Amino acid sequence: MLVGLALFSTHAAAAELSIEQRLKILEKELSDNKKELQATREEFNQYKASENNAGKQATRIGAAATPVSGPAANPVDTQSATRSPLATVQEKDKGEVKLAAEQYTLKDLSDYVKDDIGFTYAGYFRTGWGTSSNGSPKSWAIGSLGRLGNEYTGWFDLLLKQRVYREGNKSATAIVKFDGNVGQQYATEWFGDDASNENRMQILDMYLTTKGFLSFDEEADFWVGKHSLAPYEIKMLDWKSHRSGAGAGFGVENLHAGWGKLDLALTREDFNLYTRDYTSSHQVNTNQVEVRYKNIPLVEGGDLSLTAKYMMGNKDETQKSGESDGSYFKLKDAFLASAIYNQKFGKGSFNEFTAQAASNSIASNFSRYASSNPFGGLNNYYYGDHTDGLAWRLISQGEMYLGEKIILANALVYSSGNDIFSYETGAHSDFNSVRAVVRPSWIWDKYNQTGVELGYFTQTNKNVSGTSFDESGLKTTLYHMFKVDTSLLNSRPEIRFYGTWLRVLDNELDQFTFPDQKKDQFTIGVQTEVGW
Repeated sequence: MLVGLALFSTHAAAAELSIEQRLKILEKELSDNKKELQATREEFNQYKASENNAGKQATRIGAAATPVSGPAANPVDTQSATRSPLATVQEKDKGEVKLAAEQYTLKDLSDYVKDDIGFTYAGYFRTGWGTSSNGSPKSWAIGSLGRLGNEYTGWFDLLLKQRVYREGNKSATAIVKFDGNVGQQYATEWFGDDASNENRMQILDMYLTTKGFLSFDEEADFWVGKHSLAPYEIKMLDWKSHRSGAGAGFGVENLHAGWGKLDLALTREDFNLYTRDYTSSHQVNTNQVEVRYKNIPLVEGGDLSLTAKYMMGNKDETQKSGESDGSYFKLKDAFLASAIYNQKFGKGSFNEFTAQAASNSIASNFSRYASSNPFGGLNNYYYGDHTDGLAWRLISQGEMYLGEKIILANALVYSSGNDIFSYETGAHSDFNSVRAVVRPSWIWDKYNQTGVELGYFTQTNKNVSGTSFDESGLKTTLYHMFKVDTSLLNSRPEIRFYGTWLRVLDNELDQFTFPDQKKDQFTIGVQTEVGW
């Protein structure tokens, strides 16, 4: 009751006090309640001891006063005798003692305050130091060789979430998400539009999401604003197998639909369409329709998700005439279709298998070895003679415990395409690629692991004239990690000490070399990755 009164009084004063003041008051009330609880327990123990002593005394009196046979000459009211005068108080206070015995912690109070004010601050970042055997360390082919020991940027995401309305089963929440990069090479780098500046920031999300306003499914989430449906990330390669680049839009998520749940979204994504001589560009509008039927249970611990996205152009007269006279590249509709099967195993391990197909500009992004996000353009630009060919890929990612002390993470991708536009080899290109990254780790304890990440990839593109271009490389990273749990992919924060050897085997697609035209690089460093 004391805890309830404290929370109620704090709630009543919420509009006049800051969060820090409210937390301070709640902490004081918690301390006072703990003292009251201890005093109540001591008093209860005294009541119980008095009752036991009174019961024993009444039993002795009854035994002495009652003859072996026949009614007692002076009967003793044993029921009254065994009840201590304090027993009545004990019965009255049972409910209060039970309520007071509930263990309220600072986390309980913190959660109460967070729910009361409806505010959440969440985020992610990675940062760290590294140096190489020959000048500044350089990343290469992260999307094919893997991330560990091969990234030197300071990426971040910051999420602000505020509930702005709640009554009954209806609520509305405003969400803003920033993401970007913090430069780690120079001491002074200001945010800005200078192309040489590493510091970048954008508002990735800015939308209102509601619950309870759809009468046909009050548990579904209906949202409006700059947002897209959740991506499926290949964590070791730092790209998404299914993702939408979104301006603004609206959608519904988590609709109940038979065996699984349904997500629907309509979003806008505009591009700058280049002229064929690349001297100027023209803004063009596209809209994307996305449908996902997810979490369909198939076997114990296994579920299937089916996703589809279709991007369609909304052309103005300038664009139409420019395409007709050949001064602009032709903007073509494109689709992406995926089937994703996720199988969960013991101790939180899992493996996810994905099969995908794409057309036109999305297929072009399948052919990129550095990053293969399935976008409709490239860095807000659309260009190239996209043909009607297709690209497809098979993906496996996950982690599994091979014993009490060994855990293994994997990311395996096979991709292929025919008659597509490649950003490296042009229109009517074919390509095939294989990427393999594995990370076995020895678990010393919950907080320490030592292991190796091995990465290899090979890709061949064939252009319209039949000439082949090869790109391939390998990576070996030795590391020791300070962790907070044993999972490689799902436990953060994490601190990594590493040494990495990168080797370019073929570079016919990008002609990449490390400083001084070298084809290999050795680096050492320490990196942390944090999510909250």
